Amino acid sequence: MTKGLLIVYTGPGKGKTCAAFGQVLRAVGYGLRVCVVQFVKNRPSGELEALQGFGDQVEVHQVGSGFSWRDKDLANFRASALAGWQLATEKISAGAHDLVVLDELTYLLHFAILSPEEMLATLQKRSTAMHLVITGRHAPQQLLTVADLVTEMREIKHPFTQGVAAQKGIEW
Repeated sequence: MTKGLLIVYTGPGKGKTCAAFGQVLRAVGYGLRVCVVQFVKNRPSGELEALQGFGDQVEVHQVGSGFSWRDKDLANFRASALAGWQLATEKISAGAHDLVVLDELTYLLHFAILSPEEMLATLQKRSTAMHLVITGRHAPQQLLTVADLVTEMREIKHPFTQGVAAQKGIEW
């Protein structure tokens, strides 16, 4: 019997979403059904373009409002985040996917849009074989405690700090 793992990619460094999409690619390579819910991002990216080639095997929902960390008004982000959480809970409850990725879910916790207790209650109701990947900075200790695998990304060196702009095919 397969045990569904809870995997968390967190920390201030780059690569959390990329790591999650690497997990998606591995899963679809073995025929697993995947659902991705992106809570912040709402624009096209290379990884989303590539996933379209897998048809119904991969379901992607970008529910983000294009939130910027510099925004002072969280109302639009809050509304889209709550709608996204409702969708995510439905997907988790339905049990139709082998892997569910909740990209940047931790921001809902960081901005107190969702409580850690509510999140954990939903995660505990999932099928015992369903794998979950959660990404984002500021993962709360409650999540890290129950996770099976936690990886913290940290920046050692980044081209942006040297004046190199984000590049298509590399950063998005």
